[in-house]
Amino acid sequence: MADISDLPMLHDIDADYAPQYVKLTRILRDKIESGQYRRGDSLPAADLAGQYKVSVRVTCSALAMLAANGYVSRAGPFRSYSVIWQAGA
Repeated sequence: MADISDLPMLHDIDADYAPQYVKLTRILRDKIESGQYRRGDSLPAADLAGQYKVSVRVTCSALAMLAANGYVSRAGPFRSYSVIWQAGA
């Protein structure tokens, strides 16, 4: 898999020009839906940023988008996000 930060080649018809946080949101959503991340699992932004080679800010934006769509939540502003989505719910 290419890094999220890789830029598409000029004139690549299949290039994904979505912002980095949207790309990361899609990756994390797919991992949640496939069961790689399960209900109750913690998703620390700093760890994810290092894993996907993006900034913590990008990761926080991706997690906020997942929270807005009911996949994750967090108990407070200084806490890690946790998976709340459950298959078939």
